[in-house]
Amino acid sequence: MSPPTYQCGYCTSGQMMSAVAILRDPSISADDASVREAMSGNICRCVAYRNILAAIQSARAKMKEVPNA
Repeated sequence: MSPPTYQCGYCTSGQMMSAVAILRDPSISADDASVREAMSGNICRCVAYRNILAAIQSARAKMKEVPNA
């Protein structure tokens, strides 16, 4: 994921799985508040939430550019 997102690696697997699920779920709105709510069950020890949110939104934008992504 880009921008640089994870620092310690404690939450990486859970955050990645949730991010993929969010990007595939059309019922989750694209606004930041909805993404934050969908990610709220993941615990991040290094407080990288802002970067994780930015990476998910960046991935969402890139997916719109690619047909059938």
